[in-house]
Amino acid sequence: MKEIVRLTSDMIRFETTADKPEEIRKCADYIMAYLRGHGIVVKKFEKNKKISIAATYRRTRSPKIFLNAHFDVVPASRRLFSPKVKSGKLYGRGSEDCKVQVAVLMKIMKDMAALKPDIGIMLTSDEEVHGHDGVRYLLSENGYSAEFAIVADGGDNFDIVTKHKGVLQVKLSAKGRSAHASRYWEGGENAIEKLIAAYSKVQKIFPKLTKPEWKTTANLSKISGGDALNKVPDYAELYLDIRRTEKDAPQDIMKKLQSIEGIQVEKVADADMLITNENNPYIRQLQKSAEKILKRKVRTYHEHGATDARYFCETGIPAVLFKTIGFGAHSENEHVVISSIEPYYNILADFIRATAK
Repeated sequence: MKEIVRLTSDMIRFETTADKPEEIRKCADYIMAYLRGHGIVVKKFEKNKKISIAATYRRTRSPKIFLNAHFDVVPASRRLFSPKVKSGKLYGRGSEDCKVQVAVLMKIMKDMAALKPDIGIMLTSDEEVHGHDGVRYLLSENGYSAEFAIVADGGDNFDIVTKHKGVLQVKLSAKGRSAHASRYWEGGENAIEKLIAAYSKVQKIFPKLTKPEWKTTANLSKISGGDALNKVPDYAELYLDIRRTEKDAPQDIMKKLQSIEGIQVEKVADADMLITNENNPYIRQLQKSAEKILKRKVRTYHEHGATDARYFCETGIPAVLFKTIGFGAHSENEHVVISSIEPYYNILADFIRATAK
């Protein structure tokens, strides 16, 4: 798997953050140069300076299976864009999330060119910001589709994720009346205090969890208010990042928040869940291939985060999350376990041979 480690290391050196479109372009050019010349149909798309690559063996936009990963990353100090191998681990921004998976998919496309199975890979550069200009754009505006999709951006210890939470981001705001801070009783109405009181009710609607549970959660992500230290603040706002399960529809959550007196509620963004039937035959085959290579049981389960898999799900394409073993995504310690790359490659190759002839 030296070639995959090399490919991953090369891509880590591209600082593919949302604010550096030229680095995204350079990384995309690197990927396409690797794929070309092997009988692979490679197409590039661009929307809002976000580049996506779709590659198939046949001239189709609807292969049986799409394999998806993203090559954009979250910001980091410059040193994290210098890959390092230490104690069997490859360190660097994107090593685990998810340039190693991009490299695996590139290598699979090159290696299986003689067989030409009915698969495609979809590599995008906006997952870390929203995914609207990548996977969603390719599926909803460019006619891409599949019978099944593997999103190489989630899972743990080779287990298969069939469900992840939806996202609802909301702004709560409160208005008050300003007054001098030393005489707040002279008609002052503190907007921050009103917002704090409202948030205490939010916590009752969504109690804090002390362990992982499949329940809807709300995290206070940002709060601001007031414009002077010697003034009663007349405006305050806070933002909630809500991760919902199938038991809580977005409109029901909004109604609960809107029932809190004294505040205004505004939806900022939302995203669907990933929900795929565990009995889907493609999932059973992926499980079978994984157990064959690993020589142990592999489970299906659900995760709390959100990925581009939701866009496959919302267009009716069954999808799962499945990736290599790595740790520390978005942290200073991000790394992939190099010994997990070969079994991951072999599992995907076995799955493709069994399903996409």
